[in-house]
Amino acid sequence: MTINLSAAKLTHVVTAVPGVRGIEPGVGSTLKAIGSHMSGDPAAARFGIIIESGEKVIIEIGIDGSRTVKEIVRDVQEAVLRSSSQANREGGTSESGSKSQPHVMVRIQSLF
Repeated sequence: MTINLSAAKLTHVVTAVPGVRGIEPGVGSTLKAIGSHMSGDPAAARFGIIIESGEKVIIEIGIDGSRTVKEIVRDVQEAVLRSSSQANREGGTSESGSKSQPHVMVRIQSLF
């Protein structure tokens, strides 16, 4: 399965998860987004979200103390995977023979 979502769409998906204060970019996603904008492909990266080779997603977020970190991270990962599979079905890129899912890494940048 490949990621068929834009970074902008993932921003809305991630920030809708309870306990997530917002996207908080780290150094890695900041450099990637700047490079993407300079190369003329601004949709490929967004501050705080990195989509690598369609199989790996890195989300950098700030969270509040309303829920445990473990629950928030789990819910963010599930939301990204759910949105990815939905986008792939709608886009006609369903790969029924492949059961692999993209790897979703969540980096907590701050906790308030």
